[in-house]
Amino acid sequence: AKDTSSIAPSWVAFDRRVLRFYGYFHEAVNESRDEKYRIRRVNIYFYLEDDSVHVSEPKTANSGIPQGTLIRRHRIQKADASNGQHFTVRDFNVGEEVTFYSRTFKIVGCDAFTRDFLSKLSIDVPSNSEFPSDPYNVHRQEILSRMKATRPSQPNFTLKKFLENDRRVLRFYCVWDDSNSMFGDLRHMVVNYFLSDDTIEIRESIPANSGREANTLFLRRCRLPKHPHTLRVNGRTGPEKPEEYYSDRDLMIGTVIHLYGRPFVICDCDEFTKDYYRENYGVESFDPVNFDDYEEDPNALPFFDVAAHHKANKDNNQSTLIGSEPTVKKDFRKLMKYDGITLRFLGSLHSNKQVDRDRKFVISFHMADDTISIFEPPTRNSGVLGGKFLEQKRIKKPDSNQYYESADFYIGAELVFYNHHFILKDADEYAIKFMKGNPALFPRQK
Repeated sequence: AKDTSSIAPSWVAFDRRVLRFYGYFHEAVNESRDEKYRIRRVNIYFYLEDDSVHVSEPKTANSGIPQGTLIRRHRIQKADASNGQHFTVRDFNVGEEVTFYSRTFKIVGCDAFTRDFLSKLSIDVPSNSEFPSDPYNVHRQEILSRMKATRPSQPNFTLKKFLENDRRVLRFYCVWDDSNSMFGDLRHMVVNYFLSDDTIEIRESIPANSGREANTLFLRRCRLPKHPHTLRVNGRTGPEKPEEYYSDRDLMIGTVIHLYGRPFVICDCDEFTKDYYRENYGVESFDPVNFDDYEEDPNALPFFDVAAHHKANKDNNQSTLIGSEPTVKKDFRKLMKYDGITLRFLGSLHSNKQVDRDRKFVISFHMADDTISIFEPPTRNSGVLGGKFLEQKRIKKPDSNQYYESADFYIGAELVFYNHHFILKDADEYAIKFMKGNPALFPRQK
């Protein structure tokens, strides 16, 4: 007896093995004078695991015919078989005709795997032949070949550029050094360049708990001119030529983008942007720019330097307005450690006038940045309007370049703020407890 236990079933032995044949069929056209029939090309798939057949028609652009799956995958019974026999692998070969549901398909070729598989079954497979020409398609190609523009005009590639580059965006990581302005710092930006229409969008990378607004949009999507303040002779403002706008050729790591007087230094880009420049411009080096390695030129001044203005006024013996003091670099470690800690003291004016001596002030000292703010509680029938007396800021000591710090604050201290002599008479419970717990910061507090 023959041992058949080692023979695998067909659905295991021929799993995911499919024979593909190329064919066509004639479709009669009765209601058109331009064509009598059509040649419709199809792909015939034969699945070896269960002898099922699937017929599909490749889609043709602008054909006007619903194409795709013509016959779904299933076993197809032969029309002339009285015993219900279905199509098998030996019924398909190059040059043969097969009829599925009264529609005859002519097979003109097959792929390499199908040819090799049939050869192993000792089936002679002829060479692939060409598809017959469709008279209507030939006529259409002749008409299109004669359709040429009689008046040559400048080509407009806007639509073509949009279709090819839609949703393709170059992303650059930039830095804008705004530390020269009051309350400015180093700001990180993300520049998005849209290849579909050469527009630029800039968004600010705002870290969490930075104190800035949640709106990250810095520049709305638009075309960015290189020289926005150029005035045309005809009265129209702004550039008119395409080369006067920023394009992808002007953006690269290390370059500077001038956004209406604001210099943006491109420090890095994402992987898609690197692949784009490597493929289109042959750029191989993409070394990121470390902005911290660059030192600012001490001789270079901004458009308006507050410190220089303050020094010029001092040299010319001119009075400086309150609030025009130069900005001081913040100690971020101290800011993180003492953020939100405010010590409040009760103070009064040291004056010869009884009206001023009766006034009470709440002097607040902010530990995070050594700033001072003064508020005067309103008192009825005193003749003095209460409210904010001094905006929160750092204050210098009289006849000195040093600022007031925590060691200068204690009960009984005498402080001079802009020619106003204050005496600290008391403090709230939290301030007293904090000063006792930090004697190193308040050495004169008893």
